[in-house]
Amino acid sequence: MKAYKIDATANVITEIQIGKDYREISQNIECELFTVAHTLPNGDTLFVDDEGWLNGNVTRAFKFAGRVFAGNGVVLGCNRVGESASVKTKELAIAELVEFAPSSFAISEEMREAAMSGWKVTML
Repeated sequence: MKAYKIDATANVITEIQIGKDYREISQNIECELFTVAHTLPNGDTLFVDDEGWLNGNVTRAFKFAGRVFAGNGVVLGCNRVGESASVKTKELAIAELVEFAPSSFAISEEMREAAMSGWKVTML
């Protein structure tokens, strides 16, 4: 299936192929755990490192639709029953949603702490 990798280290978006094995998403993001970060109206979905802000090895970030994510991302399509499918959005449209950090940028411990302290847990 056609997908796009958002590489925060190299500041590039590349077309990639993802098979039916969900672990290929992790491999391309270069993480252990991934999560859904954003879904476009056509079902295309951005997956990111679920532990990006916790992982000291992740030093780069990118913005997607105005939200900041630590590490790399993969945009993959979705069909009507929720299964992965080839991405529908054109690469240029994805590029318009992405903003890479300047090359001098690196995630600091202060940024990690700020990201984590912004989380709130409420009991139901």
